[in-house]
Amino acid sequence: MELKYDIYKLRNSQGTGEERSYVRIVQHEPMSENDLRERIQDRCSLTKGDVAAVLAELHDIAVEEMSNGRRFYIPELGYFSLSASLEVPKERSDKKITGKEVRIAGINFRPESKLMQEIRRGVSFVRSKRSSQSATYTGEQLFAKIQDYLKDNRYITARIMRFQFGLTQYATQKWLKFFCEKGMLVKDGTPRLPIYFLRQ
Repeated sequence: MELKYDIYKLRNSQGTGEERSYVRIVQHEPMSENDLRERIQDRCSLTKGDVAAVLAELHDIAVEEMSNGRRFYIPELGYFSLSASLEVPKERSDKKITGKEVRIAGINFRPESKLMQEIRRGVSFVRSKRSSQSATYTGEQLFAKIQDYLKDNRYITARIMRFQFGLTQYATQKWLKFFCEKGMLVKDGTPRLPIYFLRQ
Protein backbone atom coordinates (compact mmCIF):
# COMPACT_ATOMS: atom_id res chain seq x y z
CA MET A 1 0.00 0.00 0.00
CA GLU A 2 1.23 3.51 -0.82
CA LEU A 3 1.47 6.01 2.02
CA LYS A 4 1.60 9.70 1.19
CA TYR A 5 4.16 11.90 2.91
CA ASP A 6 5.01 15.57 3.14
CA ILE A 7 8.39 17.24 3.74
CA TYR A 8 8.73 20.04 6.28
CA LYS A 9 11.70 22.37 6.46
CA LEU A 10 12.71 24.17 9.66
CA ARG A 11 15.01 27.13 9.30
CA ASN A 12 17.59 27.88 12.00
CA SER A 13 16.94 24.49 13.57
CA GLN A 14 18.22 24.29 17.15
CA GLY A 15 19.79 27.73 16.77
CA THR A 16 22.55 26.47 14.45
CA GLY A 17 21.46 28.47 11.41
CA GLU A 18 20.94 25.25 9.44
CA GLU A 19 17.79 24.22 7.62
CA ARG A 20 16.63 20.72 8.46
CA SER A 21 14.07 18.60 6.67
CA TYR A 22 11.47 16.45 8.40
CA VAL A 23 9.05 13.96 6.92
CA ARG A 24 5.43 13.54 8.04
CA ILE A 25 3.04 10.84 6.89
CA VAL A 26 -0.31 12.20 5.69
CA GLN A 27 -2.84 10.55 8.00
CA HIS A 28 -6.34 9.54 6.94
CA GLU A 29 -9.42 9.55 9.14
CA PRO A 30 -9.24 6.76 11.73
CA MET A 31 -11.49 3.73 11.54
CA SER A 32 -14.67 4.21 13.54
CA GLU A 33 -15.55 1.95 16.45
CA ASN A 34 -18.44 0.48 14.46
CA ASP A 35 -16.19 -0.19 11.45
CA LEU A 36 -13.74 -2.02 13.73
CA ARG A 37 -16.52 -4.18 15.17
CA GLU A 38 -17.75 -5.07 11.70
CA ARG A 39 -14.27 -5.90 10.41
CA ILE A 40 -13.60 -8.25 13.33
CA GLN A 41 -17.06 -9.84 13.03
CA ASP A 42 -16.39 -10.54 9.33
CA ARG A 43 -13.08 -12.26 10.12
CA CYS A 44 -14.11 -14.59 12.97
CA SER A 45 -17.07 -16.13 14.80
CA LEU A 46 -17.59 -13.17 17.15
CA THR A 47 -20.64 -10.95 16.72
CA LYS A 48 -20.46 -7.15 16.84
CA GLY A 49 -21.88 -7.35 20.38
CA ASP A 50 -19.12 -9.79 21.41
CA VAL A 51 -16.46 -7.48 19.96
CA ALA A 52 -17.94 -4.47 21.79
CA ALA A 53 -17.80 -6.41 25.08
CA VAL A 54 -14.17 -7.44 24.50
CA LEU A 55 -13.13 -3.86 23.67
CA ALA A 56 -14.89 -2.54 26.79
CA GLU A 57 -13.07 -5.08 28.98
CA LEU A 58 -9.78 -4.30 27.24
CA HIS A 59 -10.26 -0.63 28.13
CA ASP A 60 -11.06 -1.39 31.79
CA ILE A 61 -8.09 -3.74 32.18
CA ALA A 62 -5.74 -1.18 30.57
CA VAL A 63 -6.90 1.49 33.03
CA GLU A 64 -6.48 -0.90 35.97
CA GLU A 65 -3.03 -2.13 34.95
CA MET A 66 -1.51 1.26 34.15
CA SER A 67 -3.09 2.83 37.26
CA ASN A 68 -1.17 0.19 39.23
CA GLY A 69 2.10 1.18 37.57
CA ARG A 70 2.33 -1.75 35.19
CA ARG A 71 2.85 -1.76 31.46
CA PHE A 72 -0.16 -2.99 29.52
CA TYR A 73 0.57 -5.61 26.89
CA ILE A 74 -1.60 -6.59 23.93
CA PRO A 75 -0.19 -9.72 22.26
CA GLU A 76 1.17 -9.18 18.74
CA LEU A 77 0.67 -5.40 19.06
CA GLY A 78 2.91 -4.12 21.84
CA TYR A 79 3.24 -2.40 25.21
CA PHE A 80 1.49 0.68 26.58
CA SER A 81 3.05 2.56 29.50
CA LEU A 82 2.53 5.88 31.27
CA SER A 83 4.87 8.86 30.93
CA ALA A 84 5.14 11.57 33.59
CA SER A 85 6.12 15.23 33.77
CA LEU A 86 6.84 17.81 36.46
CA GLU A 87 4.73 20.91 37.06
CA VAL A 88 6.74 23.00 39.50
CA PRO A 89 5.58 26.61 40.07
CA LYS A 90 8.35 29.18 39.48
CA GLU A 91 8.04 30.43 43.04
CA ARG A 92 8.76 26.89 44.29
CA SER A 93 11.52 25.97 41.83
CA ASP A 94 14.12 25.77 44.63
CA LYS A 95 11.93 23.65 46.92
CA LYS A 96 11.97 19.87 47.27
CA ILE A 97 9.90 18.11 44.63
CA THR A 98 7.07 15.95 45.98
CA GLY A 99 4.42 13.76 44.40
CA LYS A 100 2.11 16.78 44.16
CA GLU A 101 4.23 18.18 41.32
CA VAL A 102 4.22 14.97 39.25
CA ARG A 103 1.58 14.64 36.52
CA ILE A 104 0.69 11.97 33.96
CA ALA A 105 1.87 13.44 30.65
CA GLY A 106 0.67 10.77 28.26
CA ILE A 107 0.80 7.13 27.21
CA ASN A 108 3.78 5.64 25.38
CA PHE A 109 3.44 2.77 22.95
CA ARG A 110 6.25 0.36 22.07
CA PRO A 111 5.20 -1.90 19.20
CA GLU A 112 6.25 -5.50 18.86
CA SER A 113 9.14 -5.85 16.41
CA LYS A 114 7.12 -8.42 14.43
CA LEU A 115 4.30 -5.89 14.01
CA MET A 116 6.73 -3.31 12.62
CA GLN A 117 8.26 -5.85 10.23
CA GLU A 118 4.83 -6.83 8.86
CA ILE A 119 3.81 -3.20 8.31
CA ARG A 120 7.13 -2.29 6.66
CA ARG A 121 6.81 -5.19 4.21
CA GLY A 122 3.51 -3.92 2.85
CA VAL A 123 4.25 -0.20 2.63
CA SER A 124 5.80 2.10 0.03
CA PHE A 125 5.90 5.90 0.02
CA VAL A 126 4.81 8.54 -2.48
CA ARG A 127 5.12 12.32 -2.14
CA SER A 128 1.80 14.04 -1.44
CA LYS A 129 0.67 16.43 -4.18
CA ARG A 130 -1.07 18.66 -1.66
CA SER A 131 0.99 19.97 1.23
CA SER A 132 -0.52 20.10 4.70
CA GLN A 133 1.84 22.88 5.73
CA SER A 134 1.14 26.56 5.36
CA ALA A 135 2.56 28.65 2.55
CA THR A 136 4.99 31.31 3.82
CA TYR A 137 4.22 34.99 3.30
CA THR A 138 5.30 38.31 4.69
CA GLY A 139 2.44 40.49 5.90
CA GLU A 140 2.83 42.72 2.83
CA GLN A 141 2.75 39.79 0.40
CA LEU A 142 -0.36 38.22 1.91
CA PHE A 143 -2.24 41.51 2.26
CA ALA A 144 -1.53 42.29 -1.39
CA LYS A 145 -3.13 38.96 -2.34
CA ILE A 146 -6.15 39.75 -0.16
CA GLN A 147 -6.48 43.16 -1.81
CA ASP A 148 -6.34 41.57 -5.27
CA TYR A 149 -9.04 39.09 -4.30
CA LEU A 150 -11.28 41.85 -2.90
CA LYS A 151 -11.10 43.85 -6.14
CA ASP A 152 -13.53 41.32 -7.63
CA ASN A 153 -15.28 40.07 -4.49
CA ARG A 154 -17.25 41.83 -1.74
CA TYR A 155 -15.62 40.00 1.18
CA ILE A 156 -13.22 37.21 2.11
CA THR A 157 -13.57 34.37 4.61
CA ALA A 158 -11.12 32.13 6.46
CA ARG A 159 -12.11 29.20 4.23
CA ILE A 160 -11.45 31.20 1.06
CA MET A 161 -8.04 32.29 2.39
CA ARG A 162 -7.05 28.70 3.14
CA PHE A 163 -7.87 27.46 -0.36
CA GLN A 164 -6.82 30.55 -2.33
CA PHE A 165 -3.48 31.14 -0.59
CA GLY A 166 -2.44 27.68 0.65
CA LEU A 167 -2.69 28.43 4.37
CA THR A 168 -3.44 26.10 7.27
CA GLN A 169 -6.39 26.86 9.52
CA TYR A 170 -4.04 28.02 12.30
CA ALA A 171 -2.06 30.35 10.00
CA THR A 172 -5.29 31.76 8.51
CA GLN A 173 -6.71 32.67 11.91
CA LYS A 174 -3.38 34.18 12.97
CA TRP A 175 -3.18 36.40 9.87
CA LEU A 176 -6.83 37.49 10.05
CA LYS A 177 -6.40 38.50 13.69
CA PHE A 178 -3.21 40.38 12.80
CA PHE A 179 -4.81 42.31 9.92
CA CYS A 180 -7.87 43.19 12.02
CA GLU A 181 -5.71 44.41 14.93
CA LYS A 182 -3.71 46.54 12.50
CA GLY A 183 -6.94 48.06 11.18
CA MET A 184 -6.35 46.72 7.67
CA LEU A 185 -9.41 44.43 7.67
CA VAL A 186 -12.81 44.74 9.33
CA LYS A 187 -14.57 41.69 10.74
CA ASP A 188 -18.33 41.30 10.24
CA GLY A 189 -20.88 38.52 9.81
CA THR A 190 -21.73 36.09 12.63
CA PRO A 191 -19.50 34.38 15.24
CA ARG A 192 -19.90 31.09 13.34
CA LEU A 193 -19.50 32.59 9.86
CA PRO A 194 -17.33 35.70 10.08
CA ILE A 195 -16.54 37.64 6.90
CA TYR A 196 -13.83 40.24 6.35
CA PHE A 197 -13.75 43.52 4.40
CA LEU A 198 -11.06 46.04 3.56
CA ARG A 199 -11.24 49.02 5.89
CA GLN A 200 -12.56 52.02 3.94
